[in-house]
Amino acid sequence: MKKSELIRLVWINTLQNKFKVLLTSLGIIVGTATIVLVIAIGQGAKNDAEAQYSGLSADTLFINLDYKQLNGNFDTSKIEKLDKSLMDHIFEENFHLKSICLRNEVTREVRTGKVKEYASIAGVTESYSDVFSLEFVEGNNFTQADFEDEAKVAVIGFGLAEKYFGDAGQAVGQRIKIGDVSLEIIGVLARNGDGLQGVMHDSTIYLPYETMVKNKMDDEFSLPQITAKVNSLKDVKKAMQQMQGTMDYYMASSSSYAVEDAGSRIESATRSARTMSMLLVSVALIVLTVGGIGIMNVLFVTIKERTKEIGVLKALGSPDKDILVQFLLESLSIGVVGGFIGLLVSGVGLALMRYTDLPIAPSAGAFVIAFIFAMLTSGLFGFYPAYKASQLKPVDALSYE
Repeated sequence: MKKSELIRLVWINTLQNKFKVLLTSLGIIVGTATIVLVIAIGQGAKNDAEAQYSGLSADTLFINLDYKQLNGNFDTSKIEKLDKSLMDHIFEENFHLKSICLRNEVTREVRTGKVKEYASIAGVTESYSDVFSLEFVEGNNFTQADFEDEAKVAVIGFGLAEKYFGDAGQAVGQRIKIGDVSLEIIGVLARNGDGLQGVMHDSTIYLPYETMVKNKMDDEFSLPQITAKVNSLKDVKKAMQQMQGTMDYYMASSSSYAVEDAGSRIESATRSARTMSMLLVSVALIVLTVGGIGIMNVLFVTIKERTKEIGVLKALGSPDKDILVQFLLESLSIGVVGGFIGLLVSGVGLALMRYTDLPIAPSAGAFVIAFIFAMLTSGLFGFYPAYKASQLKPVDALSYE
């Protein structure tokens, strides 16, 4: 049989059974759409995890409350807090560190022009921009005199500069009011992703730590954090041990805090994202397998219905290979139809997911992978029924009732 005739025969049979093809392809449709969506969700989760640490590298250490040790039973107003004196002791006694900073973040009412809303305010010490790898797009960083004189100046994130003043270049020199304290904006940070532990640089207002304390912008419930950078990755463990030793010496409740390294956090977060992606893809493959079994069952039924047709083709001299290819192409046509509709469904799903809080990262590769899996599933599960059809004997096929 000529290839053109074979393809024409497959096309005619597909059109004549279009509703059966559509119903059979439901499993493929769902599986294809699921693969696209889970890859987008998995990649989005991975990107989100990496973005949380975008401002830090693996040589970053931080001191924070040890929630596991506290078992969730704590009152922030009664916990011994990290302070500038402890930070200085840690830096002086630890030759593995190249920079360190204290950061205390609170939420306060901010006013600028006619805008009045609550925003994140962070009091920081001198080396904060080095520790968090922050760059400036407009203006300047705090000077040493700003810290020593408790100056009423501020550095704001790029997102706030755009929101409040329309452009980062217009923000420098403007004034911003936090409570009753008026601050002059001296610098705007370059656009930055979210950092460690949800530090959102783009939407944060920074001011000298002592300025925050003097003007009572902090409160008894705020918890300052210490973040540091080591000289090299090989010094991370030694630096952590030394930091813990200094805390044990100067703090009565040092066991309430833990020294952690960003490298472990980054690795743990990305590993969790990869695990979730694999789990979601496994679910999608199960759906496709169920769809493939459905294709196999329908093809067996179709072959029984068309047994005499197979007998006629064989009696006319069609080789086993042509019968095999014919039914295999019909199976693949189900994969093509199901895969294409599945891609359309996934496109709608991705559009709807943008209105949720789920992090998604759609990609052209996901669509290609999903379509290939749809084809492979229909081909693999359609091969055995097609093979059985090709092995029918003409006499038996023609006499089948």
